[in-house]
Amino acid sequence: MRKIIILTIALLAYITLYAQKTYKYPIAPKDSIYDSYFDTIIYDPYQWMENPNDPRLTDWLKQQKKINNKQSRRQTRKQTLYTQWLYLNFDIKRKKIENNINRKSEEPIKYVFDRYTYNLRKTKNLRYRRKESSVYHKLIETDNYKKNKDDIVTVEHIQVYNTKDIALVELVHNGGDWSELHLFDLKTASKLPEVIKNIISPFAVFIKDGFLYERYDTPKKGRELLDNLTGQALYYHKFKTPQEDDILLYKNPDITNQSRFSVRLIDSLLFFTHKKTIDGLRYNAIGHAPLDIKNPISITDFLIYPDDKNIELNIKYLVGDTIIIKSNWGKPNYNVLIGNINQTNKLEILVPELDIPLYSVNRFGKNKLSCVYKSEDQYIALVLNYKGEILKKFDFPKGKKLNGFFEPDETAEYTQFYLSSYFHPNLYYEISLKDFSIKPIQSIKIPYEQDDFETRYVTYESKDGTQVPMYITCAKDTKLDGTNPTILYGYGGYGTIIEPKFRSERMQWLLNGGIYATPNIRGGGAKGDEWSKKGRGINKQNTIDDFIAAAEYLIEENYTNPEKLAIMGKSHGGMLIGATVTQRPELFKAAIAEAGAFDMLRFHKYTIGSINTNINEFGNINIEEEFLSMLDYSPLHNIKKNVKYPNILLTTGDKDDRVPPHHSYKFLATLQEKGSPQSLYQLYIIPGAGHGGALTCDEAVDKILFQYYYLYEELGIKFW
Repeated sequence: MRKIIILTIALLAYITLYAQKTYKYPIAPKDSIYDSYFDTIIYDPYQWMENPNDPRLTDWLKQQKKINNKQSRRQTRKQTLYTQWLYLNFDIKRKKIENNINRKSEEPIKYVFDRYTYNLRKTKNLRYRRKESSVYHKLIETDNYKKNKDDIVTVEHIQVYNTKDIALVELVHNGGDWSELHLFDLKTASKLPEVIKNIISPFAVFIKDGFLYERYDTPKKGRELLDNLTGQALYYHKFKTPQEDDILLYKNPDITNQSRFSVRLIDSLLFFTHKKTIDGLRYNAIGHAPLDIKNPISITDFLIYPDDKNIELNIKYLVGDTIIIKSNWGKPNYNVLIGNINQTNKLEILVPELDIPLYSVNRFGKNKLSCVYKSEDQYIALVLNYKGEILKKFDFPKGKKLNGFFEPDETAEYTQFYLSSYFHPNLYYEISLKDFSIKPIQSIKIPYEQDDFETRYVTYESKDGTQVPMYITCAKDTKLDGTNPTILYGYGGYGTIIEPKFRSERMQWLLNGGIYATPNIRGGGAKGDEWSKKGRGINKQNTIDDFIAAAEYLIEENYTNPEKLAIMGKSHGGMLIGATVTQRPELFKAAIAEAGAFDMLRFHKYTIGSINTNINEFGNINIEEEFLSMLDYSPLHNIKKNVKYPNILLTTGDKDDRVPPHHSYKFLATLQEKGSPQSLYQLYIIPGAGHGGALTCDEAVDKILFQYYYLYEELGIKFW
């Protein structure tokens, strides 16, 4: 009996000790830095982390790497997870249904390009061949374009000037937003001498012996990843001449650098969306200009409308002198307008606003356009003529996303589109543009029974009573007993809609018994423009409340419980995760926040943080009401002492020039200082990567495996 008592006491002591496991974190140095905002003083002890060259940062990151490496060594069954992932990626069999394929390419393809690598630890190189040939010629070996041994170079966009047999290849260093254009003679597989630098967009319009492109002022050395963009301008470059000789055609008149002009080529005209000042008042304007490389561009504006951040007029395409425009001006669900580009502010309604949001507008062959709408979890497409008459209505399956439902070629008789889902790869179809009949053009075989899974569409009540939609994907026989491991993924910004899309790691999660939930919270565009506005600026807390309410719904409806619930998000979604865990930490077991903005009071000071798009999304720090709103939800500023936060994994690229990595560093240092040491706060850094994440195949797989192994372990899924 005595032995039993002793063993019981020992067991209880072990359980108590295990339950109270704590983590010891490195102590980050603090500076006495205070920032003043109106009547509020903000202590910012880790502001020094914003300087990537501070030697203290190097030492601190080394200590964080030790924590991450220790956690990585605990992932002893990663090979099993990798094998499953490979199986789902490469055991998908596709076969064309040749008898159903009628569409021919509308443009003769002269050259075929191939990105390839023989080493998965390296980025892909580029080679090409003439269409009629089977012989490839090497064009780019990315290692040859490195600026230093740590540089990671990727091939991004490729544009070909068939008339001159010249290719423009965009190269990006370390996954950043900055890029450069390299030019190649495809007749000889030789490189032209010039390199076009200081660009953000690969936009290029070929004309005569060169091309038009956008560029910015050269950033200060060492500040490329930090400073705001300045000096947006449109230039003409002539082949085989230095960039210094390029001709300036148009310069952004906004000296505040908060707004950018956009330009696109339609037929033979350049169309600009820009800011315009009339009698001291600022307006938005849309105009056109001829392709002219000899003289500065003079824009003829045909639309002038209020400088209101909530008004959108999006040019879609041109029919003769008639422009087709998607607009939300007074129409939150959007309508379609037409106007004559030679008459000022003469707009007519082509397609009126419906009671469901208009998702896209595109040309659909000759004398037709397609309007794609989203009604809850279903896509609906209308094909109309240019009188606005409906020729055909399509109701696509619920829980699927419609992609590519357009046809820019007026001579085409057929076009192709596809449907995507959370639980099966893309399904491809062809549609006749004459009788609108649809046929599948590809059969697919997958290594599991897709009919065993489903995507449920539910609505739930948010804090203020608003009904919010959510996709829940799971096995059909899932028992609602409150024990299911569940990932709740969120974004909720910039009008973006979270839609069904297949990814192997998500399917792997479902096959191992997990649930994957994605709410379309306010700030996104699921229910139109008004829905987006209600999660923007001073309303950003609505976005966070909606996400929290999604978690509460999953718990109340017995899908899961707080010990089996993890949340994920990237970019704006990373900020969302940070805000959510600081406001309702008890709801979650684990969280992954990738490339998130966590210091909302200083977001505007770096890279693109100060442009109108982001000021519109989050608020203006120089307006007191908006400052107070940002302070209330800013993740960094809402970490409290001794609170037990969920286990948190932060992920960032150390060369991110859109949301600089110091956001993650400062957030982590504060968590490790203030948060309960019973929780694990760790940082996963992708060396050399920008905002887009991993750059090589192996790095991408490594990140996926690390994140999902973490989730399997945290939520108790046995995947072997």
